[in-house]
Amino acid sequence: MSLEDKSVPSLIPTDNIKTAVGIDVGLKEFLTTNTGETVSVPNFYRKAQSNLARKQRKVSRKEIGSNNWKKAR
Repeated sequence: MSLEDKSVPSLIPTDNIKTAVGIDVGLKEFLTTNTGETVSVPNFYRKAQSNLARKQRKVSRKEIGSNNWKKAR
């Protein structure tokens, strides 16, 4: 089955691309480009881990279902 819509403009290919960039995604380095530039791994979980542990300890001390438990969650 094929569907053609005349209201959609056709795309004109552009051949003006002069450079291309190769990107390698890895585990030790998050990104490595073909020029050797590296981007380190964003450690969002590692940075938030101590804060998360502290908040979980606070919640664990509350009686389940209480207003203070709901506030701590």
